[in-house]
This record gives sequence, structure tokens and C-alpha cells, in this order.
Amino acid sequence: MRVNNLSDLQIFSEIVKLGSFRAAGQKLNFSSAVVSKRLQRLESQLGVALIMRSTRSLSITEEGKKYFKHCQHIISAMNEAEADILSTNTIPSGTLSVSVPDYFGRLYVAPLVPKILKKYPQIDLSLNFSDQFIDIIAQGYDLAIRIGDLQDSNLIATKLASDQRVIVASKSYIDKFGQPNSPQDLVKHNILLFTNSNSFNIWKFNHTSKKQQNIKVSGNFQTNNCESLNQAVMAGSGIALRPRWDVYQHLKSGKLVELLAKFPTPALDIQAVYPSRIYLPYRTRVFIDELKHSLQQQVEWNY
Repeated sequence: MRVNNLSDLQIFSEIVKLGSFRAAGQKLNFSSAVVSKRLQRLESQLGVALIMRSTRSLSITEEGKKYFKHCQHIISAMNEAEADILSTNTIPSGTLSVSVPDYFGRLYVAPLVPKILKKYPQIDLSLNFSDQFIDIIAQGYDLAIRIGDLQDSNLIATKLASDQRVIVASKSYIDKFGQPNSPQDLVKHNILLFTNSNSFNIWKFNHTSKKQQNIKVSGNFQTNNCESLNQAVMAGSGIALRPRWDVYQHLKSGKLVELLAKFPTPALDIQAVYPSRIYLPYRTRVFIDELKHSLQQQVEWNY
């Protein structure tokens, strides 16, 4: 029969080293009776006598001497493993594999990488930039950054920042075609669409009556690439719905103009998602904390 309780090995080792059931029990916080029963269980599982007992003394058998050497190696390995695990919870270390949205990742995650690597040199960071939905459990990722509603409710999510959407156009477009005064006016305009969504052509507005208003829009350009969409809207090709984190600098410089500000669109959440909060590796926690702190410093768009 295999030994099914490794703590019995520690009890046996302490008996040998200290030469007494009582001393072993005191060190391990067990009674002498418990120490005796645990040794009996170990011997029964091994099918050999490890220690010969008498009323006055103990003597280790030949089998016991051999087994003691093996126990020392096993206990040493267990202690080393425990120390290694505990150190990872005080010093972030090991490989951290993260999936991030392509354009957002390049703007706001990639610039943070040198700081993280300098602050936590024992972390090996692997970033994957992709707008494709990734099953982080099946594909072995520790963490993913996602914007909007979660498709997998089994994942744990931590909100990092808000993602407020704004409707924008260039001044040249407004001068030529005018600007909408209400969400319903959008159907008269050429709308540039970002297709990386199931409802990319349904724009939602928070109505004053607290009911959501949905407007179906259309236009002559669709793309799943943020940069090409931004180029088109700045060139005066039409109106677009964009994240404030993406266009706030263009709004500040005057290259773009915000439209329908009195009709806000629902904000989305920028979230860190991961398989479980139980035993979350320290390297994952510090990455989330660093990214959250960095994003929340972006006061010009994160409100």
C-alpha cells in the first residue's frame, strides 16, 4: 500500500532525529499517542517495522535507516517547493501571458511594459495583440484585457477604466453636410462603421426618459481597423462613433468635433479578465494593479 499522508514521513523523521515520541510530538504539536498511531499507520502502509520500541528506548531498524534517508530528501524537496511558492507571492516572478486588444494595447498597454519590466525584473511578460476573441483558458493565457460586455461569464473581471464613446466628425464634413441635432438625424448622414461588434450599425443613446434609444445607421465605409477608420473620419468622409480614449487628442486639437453631446451613448467597461481569483499569482495581480493605476491617470478621457 502506498503512503497516503506525507506528514507521517515528517513525524517518523523527527522521531529518529530526536529519539523520542514525546520530543517529536512536542516539536510538531502532537501528543505522544498521536505520534505513536501515525508511526503505526506508516509502518502498516509500508509493511515493515521502522522503529523497534521498548519501555525505555527506541532503535531504528535497517529498513528504517534506509527509509529515513529517503524521507530526508522528500522533506527537503517539499520545504524547497514551499519556499519557492511563498517567494512568488512576495516577489512577482515567472511567465505572465496576456492578451490585449490590438489598437488599445499599442496605445495604453505597450508603453507601460518598460516600467513593469524594470520594476519587476523577475516577470517574463508575453503580450499578444489581437482583436479576435480568445479563449484564454483553452489557449493558456493568464489574463486578457477586454472592452465591453464579457462573452464568457465564467471569467472573473476587474474593471480598469471606463470606455465612453463619442460621436465625431471633421470640421470639413460639418461645413459641407451640416451636423445632426438629434440621434434620428444620423440616418441622413454618411456613417463610418467599426465592424468589430455584433451591433456595429445600431447606435445606442441614453434617452432623457431613461429609456435607451437605438438608431440604425449606414454609410459607404466599414472596417475592423481603428486607424483606417480614424483616417477616414479626419479626412471628412463621414461621421463615426469612437472611444474617447482614441480620439480625445484629436478633439483637443480641433481635428475632430464632438457631435450630439447632449445625447450620450452608454459607457463600456475596460476590464481585466482571468480564470479565477483564488490563488491568483502575484505577478498577475501586480500587472492588473499597474495597468489600472496607469489607465485611471488618463483623466482627459477616463471619466
